[in-house]
Amino acid sequence: MSRKSAGRNIVGVPKLKSNRELNVPISFRIPLQQLQDIEEAVHKEARRHRTDLLEFIWGWAWNEYKKSGSLQALLAGTRTRRYSRRVSEELQDQLFTALETILERAPSAVIEDVARALTARAGKYGTEE
Repeated sequence: MSRKSAGRNIVGVPKLKSNRELNVPISFRIPLQQLQDIEEAVHKEARRHRTDLLEFIWGWAWNEYKKSGSLQALLAGTRTRRYSRRVSEELQDQLFTALETILERAPSAVIEDVARALTARAGKYGTEE
């Protein structure tokens, strides 16, 4: 299973003939103890097969990786900032820094007040679908 790209074969990437979803098997190594843990989780979660559980976990992990923007950001528990074109990056950095400072240092009552205010504003200016 391969596909040519700029004169090179890309092994393991099938050529798509339509816009339909195509699932491709992927393989990686795990410690034996994790395999035993996965088997226990399959039974606990009432899944029929190991792949049912792992496909769900992979999908979730991949989405978290994409939201983070990089592996370093994912491992640090942060997200890469997406800048808006409406205001300067400097102002956006100031806002992010201020919010991070509040989240890290302010009392919970202040954090709850900020959350209410931001949620109300987001609701007012959120996109309509």
